[in-house]
Amino acid sequence: MDPSYLFGTAQFFIDKLASLAAEELSLALGVKQDLHEIEAKLSFIKAVLLDAEQKQNQNNSLREWLKQIKHILSTAEDVIDDFQCEALRKQVVNTSGSARRKELEVWERLHLQKLCLMIRV
Repeated sequence: MDPSYLFGTAQFFIDKLASLAAEELSLALGVKQDLHEIEAKLSFIKAVLLDAEQKQNQNNSLREWLKQIKHILSTAEDVIDDFQCEALRKQVVNTSGSARRKELEVWERLHLQKLCLMIRV
């Protein structure tokens, strides 16, 4: 196992959680404090993983544990990606919905104007 893989993956999570998009989402969803707590825990986990990676060649159980952590982090990465995709999807739907509503309002006004003109004639 590449010694820097788990460390890099943990760093990836910290960077992703600290990103502006995650900050905006956390404010919108009311989970800002939760994300800060997770970020602090991930920093500690990153340090433990770095130590474990340096000692894995001397300890088979540690090597197996690191494989399990790698799988867990991969799953967590997928969950975060799914969360971000869903948030972006909702943003697109909301934006599209607003544009669609405005378009319908314009068509309704035009239709009413046509009706008014027909009644006058």
